Amino acid sequence: MPTHINKHGRRPGRGLRPWVLIPKILTVGALFGGFLAAAVILHSNNPQTLEQWRSQIQTIGFLFTRLIVPAVLLVILFGILLFLMHWRAFLSMRWFQVKCVLLLIALPPLHLSGRWLIGQARLALEAGDLTRVAELMANFTLAVDLTVLVLIVVIAIGRHKPRLDQRPKTVAQQRAASQSEG
Repeated sequence: MPTHINKHGRRPGRGLRPWVLIPKILTVGALFGGFLAAAVILHSNNPQTLEQWRSQIQTIGFLFTRLIVPAVLLVILFGILLFLMHWRAFLSMRWFQVKCVLLLIALPPLHLSGRWLIGQARLALEAGDLTRVAELMANFTLAVDLTVLVLIVVIAIGRHKPRLDQRPKTVAQQRAASQSEG
């Protein structure tokens, strides 16, 4: 029986990376799916009464507390673990730099505005001001839509890893870098 000849010098197994990467991919999918579900709920319903608004806000709140927030926390955890495995390599890649800057610029304002809008919508709902609730929820819908767009861009950058005009290292540069580290 012929045996496999390892002509490339690779050793079996990839360490912990697959055990961190696969859950990260799944939690990014859950995060994106949660925001997409929230956007669909917000766009498909047209509440008119106090009870309909209460039901929609409760549904969105449930979606955020049970799916989106845990997914965000897990994405951050797995992302940090992946980053720590190869932090020097990641910091030198422009796609990673762009992804981090985009996340730092876009997500905090979207999070804070979305949280404020839903909180104000709940207060207006308790006061019975349906026009104010409708106005706040329209703005919240816009925040959710923008978050979906940012997530699409971040996921595309992370998946395709564009060079962004960064030249790849030559074999000689890679050897020199590995010799200077070792």
